[in-house]
Amino acid sequence: MEHTISIAMIVKDEGEHLRECLTNIQPLADEICIVDTGSRDDSLAVAREFGARTSVFIWCDDFSAARNESLRLCRMDWILYFDADERIDPSGFPEIRAAVNGPQEACFWLPIRNYTNTADVSEFVRCDPDDPNARGFAGWYPTQRVRLFPNGTNAKFEGKVHELIGPSLEQLGFRTTCCNVPVHHYPLIGRPQQRVRDKQESYLRLGHEKVRSHPENARGYAELGDQYGEVGDYARAAAAYREALKRDPADPENLKNLGGMLHLLGRHDEAKQALLLATELNPSFAEAWRNLGVVYADEKEWSGAAECFQRALEHDPNWLEGYRYLSVALEGLGRLNEAAAASRRAFEALPGSQECLQIFMHQMLRLKRRPEARDVILAVAQQGAEEPQLLNAVGELFFYDDLFEESKAHFRRAGELGLAGAYNNLGVVLFAEARFDEAKHAFEQCLELDPGHRGARSNLEKVLNRLEQD
Repeated sequence: MEHTISIAMIVKDEGEHLRECLTNIQPLADEICIVDTGSRDDSLAVAREFGARTSVFIWCDDFSAARNESLRLCRMDWILYFDADERIDPSGFPEIRAAVNGPQEACFWLPIRNYTNTADVSEFVRCDPDDPNARGFAGWYPTQRVRLFPNGTNAKFEGKVHELIGPSLEQLGFRTTCCNVPVHHYPLIGRPQQRVRDKQESYLRLGHEKVRSHPENARGYAELGDQYGEVGDYARAAAAYREALKRDPADPENLKNLGGMLHLLGRHDEAKQALLLATELNPSFAEAWRNLGVVYADEKEWSGAAECFQRALEHDPNWLEGYRYLSVALEGLGRLNEAAAASRRAFEALPGSQECLQIFMHQMLRLKRRPEARDVILAVAQQGAEEPQLLNAVGELFFYDDLFEESKAHFRRAGELGLAGAYNNLGVVLFAEARFDEAKHAFEQCLELDPGHRGARSNLEKVLNRLEQD
């Protein structure tokens, strides 16, 4: 017999986003349970459209109290708690179903991808341009939480803010394991900046209340550090992580986070000290090795950077972009052939990453291995749908070898697929061949797709001047 799933949520003024959220999660849910904490919009009406069980909770500055009220509504075998600004790709639903039909003594944490355009956030992962889950964001940073657990356990959320249920489940004897289905979290999408700021300030206020209530709790200070890091107050974030470490000096996670904040503050020596200590306490801590490598790389200490990135890759083989980081360090050491091998590995693993493509091309051009680079990129392009960025890159490599017909064919196809810059490149080749009318048309096609393309506008002026002279 298959086990059933309750989706438990708390909401406030989420009517604008709730319909999309519930449309996404409803196919997984055997019931949806929603607690409203004081909405002034149509959140409750939207919830009832989807047949949700609902309750109203008087807000008391305690996220755990509201979450626990949502648990009270749940009647199914398992509970997955969720938020209105989150989504799960439906391709992951079967894996979640398989998890709940397994052993009942386990609870599951799910990886959370927090989407952002702030690339200097710790553990930032750049989005593949073709990833539909990116929704226009530059990248994401990971967190994880116990999200899926059996009902009827009497487990309770703990903490007025950054509430967790994992500790309660562990105290009850439940084993924690991973259900590797990402939760896609969009905290900034479709929200006025003032509302985002108000929410952040509320979290900070509750975080300070939490540490005042439990001054010896290291986790409270760590959560406060996370919150200050999110709002870009790196100095206060570092101070909070230091307070957490005073209470638990051997926590490598807090040392890693402290190192990240110190690095963002430009205090590289202190950052390295914290990150080195994190790796000593946990030699397999891939994230600490990676962050330490970034600090070394910023200082152009290429030997240290290369060693750290290699250690990170040893302990986290799924960090595929790590080969791009490693290639930069190896190039800095003058080991260009090894660098190209690493960047090729990164590009082949992440063909949608413009950074991986560009560094591979750059290194292969330096090595004068253009035909090999063309073959590699074409092989990747032929494994899937035509990718305009790849076709444009191949066109550039043919151009460098004066193979103009092949170059034009690839630029033209990339332009037809919507890449404005490819038409500019096509125009450059046609201009070099003195085919000025055709070059003019190519530059105009680029500007139709991208009116702000400076190169095409400048090139169009040149070709018009040339046509006037003729």
